[in-house]
Amino acid sequence: MTPYRILVVDDEEDLCEILQFNLETEGYKVDVAYSAEEALKKDLSVYNLLLLDVMMGEISGFKMARMLRDNPKTLSIPVIFLTAKDTENDKLTGFNIGADDYISKPFSIREVLARVKVVLRRLDAGK
Repeated sequence: MTPYRILVVDDEEDLCEILQFNLETEGYKVDVAYSAEEALKKDLSVYNLLLLDVMMGEISGFKMARMLRDNPKTLSIPVIFLTAKDTENDKLTGFNIGADDYISKPFSIREVLARVKVVLRRLDAGK
């Protein structure tokens, strides 16, 4: 079976490295982008899951997720927000955009891995 492809989009390089290492240890193929602008230059349709920070440069994670949902090629790619924006309104905004999960920083890597697994299991169930 081909490994799932995950794109991590976060402007914190250290966090990206930690997530990439741990996700690759679990057998996923992981790419990293340090901004939404950098991520949008990639062929996003090849990814099975996106992990998005909310607060980044010119294009926020919320705005990027809206762009994904407006594009037929990326409409069905699951999105998990990983963010310090942790108010109820922030979470509701994320879910209303179409997020599959919302994880507040700081977080446990083990929790992120478990939530990634659950979202990808739902993806498999939908096939």
